Amino acid sequence: MSNGTTEPSWPQLCELALSETDPVKMLARVAAARNSILDRIEDGFSKPNTEQSALRAALATLSRLKTAAESKIKTGTSEVSVERLPHHYFVR
Repeated sequence: MSNGTTEPSWPQLCELALSETDPVKMLARVAAARNSILDRIEDGFSKPNTEQSALRAALATLSRLKTAAESKIKTGTSEVSVERLPHHYFVR
């Protein structure tokens, strides 16, 4: 049953993960974005396109975010500061 709201798109979820500074929350946002990307990949593509490149770039960035967040959690640092990719990597 739908409650009338739409799920955020994978680019929006990536942006949320990129903007999160709390490492624990970042891990949750990374997981949500990654799941959304994998769902999109499972939907398939009719032919190679730029979205495939964007999806690969987004997965690589999310992997770096996850590593940074896990490192900050281990060291007890409260904020994660990561270099942002240009927004166009997440635009369909």
